[in-house]
Amino acid sequence: MLLLFGLFEQSLVQDIKSVTMTTMNGLEFQCANSNCLPFVTTTAPNILQCQIHCLRQPQCKATTFQATTCKCQLFNNTADQNSNLQANIQVTTMIVISGTRIPLG
Repeated sequence: MLLLFGLFEQSLVQDIKSVTMTTMNGLEFQCANSNCLPFVTTTAPNILQCQIHCLRQPQCKATTFQATTCKCQLFNNTADQNSNLQANIQVTTMIVISGTRIPLG
């Protein structure tokens, strides 16, 4: 069982290495309209697990992680994302760079 978990974990790490994400510390999406709302809100013990949550969802284009609350939000619509960002020093936002996901999704 431990070997199986180790292989699964190795596979996830390889998935993360196959996707390039832009990381922005201290910024979060300002969701004044429904186009910016997360499609999943969950918890993750750390930023890596939040990234994994995003990578498991082919429609995930961005994720926001708040370490103090372990809150992980997944977004599938990040059109014009730079104009929808606001400062929040407790948050890290990561955006999947288009064309870097293998297989492309």
